[in-house]
Amino acid sequence: MAQEGVSVAAFAAGRDPADDDVLTVDELVAWLRLSESTVLRLLSEREIPARKVGHQWRIRRGRVRDWLDGRE
Repeated sequence: MAQEGVSVAAFAAGRDPADDDVLTVDELVAWLRLSESTVLRLLSEREIPARKVGHQWRIRRGRVRDWLDGRE
């Protein structure tokens, strides 16, 4: 059975439900263990897949996993 708040579609597709998580820059910095300046540079150069919403970056955890694995 799906956990509360977790996409049933993610379970059905065999994906990690955490891949749908949306991260902020601070969360990405902590997760990747990189400096904020490095993460911001990679985001602005479009190296890390992300979207800018207003003046803030939003990053899907699954897309970053794919990028790290060389699938993005």
